[in-house]
Amino acid sequence: MKIHYLVTSLETGGAEFAIPDIVTTLKNLGHDVSIIACEPRDSGAVPRLVEAGLSYRLLASRRRFLPIILASYLSIIRHDRPDIIWTSLSFGNLVGQCAGKLLNIPVVSFKHSASVRGYTYRLRHSSALWIGDSQTVVDYLQQQMGISADKVMAWPLFQYNEQAPQARYWDGESRLQIGSVGRLHEVKQYAALIDALGAFLVRYPHLRNRLQLTILGDGPERERLEDKIIERNLQDIVLLPGFSNQVHPFMAGLHLYVQPSRYEGMCLALHEAMNVGLPVMATPVGEMRDAVQEGKTGFVLSGELDVTFASALQQIFATPSLLQEYGTQARGYVANKFSHQQFIHAAERIVAKLRAHNPLA
Repeated sequence: MKIHYLVTSLETGGAEFAIPDIVTTLKNLGHDVSIIACEPRDSGAVPRLVEAGLSYRLLASRRRFLPIILASYLSIIRHDRPDIIWTSLSFGNLVGQCAGKLLNIPVVSFKHSASVRGYTYRLRHSSALWIGDSQTVVDYLQQQMGISADKVMAWPLFQYNEQAPQARYWDGESRLQIGSVGRLHEVKQYAALIDALGAFLVRYPHLRNRLQLTILGDGPERERLEDKIIERNLQDIVLLPGFSNQVHPFMAGLHLYVQPSRYEGMCLALHEAMNVGLPVMATPVGEMRDAVQEGKTGFVLSGELDVTFASALQQIFATPSLLQEYGTQARGYVANKFSHQQFIHAAERIVAKLRAHNPLA
């Protein structure tokens, strides 16, 4: 099959960073796959495409209105008509659905989070098949978006990497290095995390020199977070180094990974952290609801963030050995649940669905 993999942008993000694995797998299964992005934004995903030897096309050099982007894509289709338009992220879904309807081309759409834009919901039946990047998102597609079970499949987008560098466990004496990786966007709730850390240090000022929080990433919330750090007098405690594609080395230098998101789908960054043997601290949303197991792989941030965050830190400082125990179990969790072979099998099942008895007609 000839497939157009149409994505909203090539910015920094889990869905964009998964493109090389998705496209390479589909190519290895014998398909002709072209990557097309509506716009570049920060182009954070480009180095990963280059590293994988994958080319891409842009429909625009900056953000444009739907008619302009759609016209650009239709121009490409006139010379390179695909058998399937495979879309990813909200605006990419919208462009692909419009093109598919105009030219009678089946559309397959990825869903990467348990939330939905209004236009995505209204056009949900324009995609002949929906792919959830986790079981949580599959459930959301069926239960909240009303997509029938025969038009929903799962392809968890994380693969365990046996070669990933392993984090060194905290000795209880050195500065506790806490980190997170993500776009600086309000959905990640990094401002609330900084507030929670500030409140904890007001209560336990003697621990001020015993911990550090580093958030790797960039995005529209940067200025607000910088102001929040100054407001909380945490300039020497909270670092915002910006975007980096050296995620594994960064994580290997941490002792604890935190993800306080309001909603997520797969959350690749958290699973990458577990892969390097880090204990995790996160809100019980998306696939993190299963991955972050209290007293086993980490700490669940349920209820008031400042309260549960403080409780977890109290446990850690009281019993430093918990981090090694939880980190070991976190790595075992992803090794068992997200093997490379399971990733390939999920792709094979989807491809078989696309081929069998013309299911997208």
